Amino acid sequence: MRSVWWYAFLVLLAGSSFGFVSSIMKIGYNQGFTVQQATDAQYLVGVLVLWLIALLRPGQKTFPKSMKQWLVLLVIGLSGAGTSYTYYIALTHLPASLGIVLLFQFAWMVVLIDILVTKRLPSLQKWMGLLLILAGTVFAVGLFEQSLGPFPMWAVMLGLCSGFCYAITLYVSGYADADVNPAIRSALTATIATVAIFCVFPPTSLMVSGLWHHLWPWAVVSGLFSQVIPLSLMLVAIPHTGGRMAGVLGSIELPVAVLVARVVLGEDVSWLRWMGVVMILAGITVSELTLDVKFHKFQRKTI
Repeated sequence: MRSVWWYAFLVLLAGSSFGFVSSIMKIGYNQGFTVQQATDAQYLVGVLVLWLIALLRPGQKTFPKSMKQWLVLLVIGLSGAGTSYTYYIALTHLPASLGIVLLFQFAWMVVLIDILVTKRLPSLQKWMGLLLILAGTVFAVGLFEQSLGPFPMWAVMLGLCSGFCYAITLYVSGYADADVNPAIRSALTATIATVAIFCVFPPTSLMVSGLWHHLWPWAVVSGLFSQVIPLSLMLVAIPHTGGRMAGVLGSIELPVAVLVARVVLGEDVSWLRWMGVVMILAGITVSELTLDVKFHKFQRKTI
């Protein structure tokens, strides 16, 4: 039986995959794709690849057997779509640094959700880790290195909503039935998210003549890093780690995003931002260095 550390590593890989998305999206925008086109193409490729994996993967094609498990997948899919929609819209009126800060409020939102659900406060060690992560996030996005002017309150609220939706995705994933084929779970969740995205971003934008000749190579890369890899890994790992631990480990996305932006896009990263990256990594280490295995197994009844 695999240890909690193995599943924690999978969550780190999922978060690292998300770290590539911001740079990939910037490349797409620079190529002239709109937010609607980029989002629709990303989800369409993601759901097709996930279903291909689910159908071709050997083994029993196990589907959820209870309405509660279908509800869990519904919530994960809708919250995932909500994260993308609110975050991408918010970034049309907010600088990337402020948008990332708002998105990364999921770190404390996951803890708050867990407190409300379990009626149990986290340990002092976890509070210290979260404080380091939040402080490091402020430095890592360069918030102290630029002047932030006034922004529409609705855009700020959408940024916070993206963090809340992501927190729900992480936490509710901890209730997914580990006995259900993870490939099937991933494909079903992606289908729900894609339908939701198409409701707010109709896919008619993808029918522009000659668009896919330029869009599909980018869409494949975007779909893999934003949908296929992270969703598959999270739905395998989080039922074993729990939503609270996943929320902390998922913060690895920001350090990866900073590094990828520096290497791929050539963005300048100051020593203050690198210090923030180190603080985030230190926060993850402090929070999860001593694992309470019994806690992370949740002692929950399977839904």
